[in-house]
Amino acid sequence: MIVLKGFIDLHTHTRYPDFDSFDYKQIEESAILGGYTNILAMPNSQRPIDCIDNLNLARNIDSLLKINICRTGALTKNLKGKELVNFEEFIKNGVYIFTDDGKSLVDDNLAEEAFKEVARLGGAIFQHCEINCHSNPGDIAPNKLNDKLIEIDEYEETSILKRDLKLVEKYGTRYHAMHISSKSSVEILNEALNQKLPVTSEVTPHHLLKNNENMDISDGKYKMYPPLRTENDRQALIEGLKKNIIQVIATDHAPHPVQTKDISFKLASRGVVGLESSFPMLFTSGIFTIEELGSYLIENPKKILKSLGYSIDEITKNTWKECNKNFKTKSKYDNSVFEDEKMIIERYEVGI
Repeated sequence: MIVLKGFIDLHTHTRYPDFDSFDYKQIEESAILGGYTNILAMPNSQRPIDCIDNLNLARNIDSLLKINICRTGALTKNLKGKELVNFEEFIKNGVYIFTDDGKSLVDDNLAEEAFKEVARLGGAIFQHCEINCHSNPGDIAPNKLNDKLIEIDEYEETSILKRDLKLVEKYGTRYHAMHISSKSSVEILNEALNQKLPVTSEVTPHHLLKNNENMDISDGKYKMYPPLRTENDRQALIEGLKKNIIQVIATDHAPHPVQTKDISFKLASRGVVGLESSFPMLFTSGIFTIEELGSYLIENPKKILKSLGYSIDEITKNTWKECNKNFKTKSKYDNSVFEDEKMIIERYEVGI
C-alpha cells in the first residue's frame, strides 16, 4: 500500500457552468478515482468565468461536489482577446489567477496592460501559449503532417512565452506557463529562472509519456494542444522536471463527448482526459520516484496556490495498491490516450 496526501491539479476543465446541463458529477468522479482532492478550474466553460455572475454560477455547482475546487478568472471577455476583465473585482471575490486557457492573450498592447494590472493587484497570469489560436489554430506537430492537417510548430508556444517573460521582467507579474511541450520552452524557462523571475510552469502526463513518432493520425483521441512532439522534446520535459525548471505535473483534463473524439483527426475536438490516469501511468512508467511525484503532484502545486491566497484540502488521504492490469477509464468521458495500457497500481477503497 502507498498512502499519500490528495493530489492537486493546476489545470482542469470542468465544462460548467454551461447551457447543456453538463454532467458536473463526472469531474468529481474522475478526480476521486485518480486521487485528486483539489483542482484549479479553467474559465473556458460555455458560460465563461469572465464576470462575477458566472463565477457565482460555477461556485454554486462546485459546492455540490466532494472535492475542493479553486477558481480562475478569464483574462479577457468571452476569451476573445479583445477586452480585459475587471481583475480587481475578481480578486475581491477570492480569484487570484487569470487565464484564457484554450486561447492565448495574443495582442501585445492588451497583454502589457494585463501584466501591469495583475502585478499591481498581486495576482498571477497562467498562460496557454499559442500565437495563432485566434486566427489559424493548428492540428498537429510537424512530424506527422499530411496535406489536410495544419502544422503547430514549437514557435506557436515559444513566441508567446518569450513575449510574456519580457513583461514579467518589466512588471514583476507572477507567471505560470501552462502545458509546456518543447525542449526550446524548457531552455527559455531555465533562462528566466536564472534571472530570478517569478515564474513557474507545468507539463502534462501525456507529454511526459508519449511522443508523436508512432502516433496514429487517423485517431482523433490524439488531438490536443499543445500537440505531442518528438522524443527529444519528451526527454527534455522529463529533464526539466527533474532539474526543477518545470515544477508541476498538471493533467489538462478536458472531457469530450465520444462523438467529438471518435472521428477523424482533422474534425476531432482538442483535448484528452487525465485526472483518472495521471498517477497510475506516471508511477507505472518508472521514470519518477514516489518522492518526485509527491513534489510534482502535491507539494509544488500546493505551494503555488497557497502563496496566491487559495485554501487547500490537506486532510483527505489517498491510498493506492499494487495491481497488474490494463488501465480502463471508469468515469463517463474516456477520451484518454492511456486506455488499455498496463498499470501496476490502482486506487484502494474509492468511495464515490
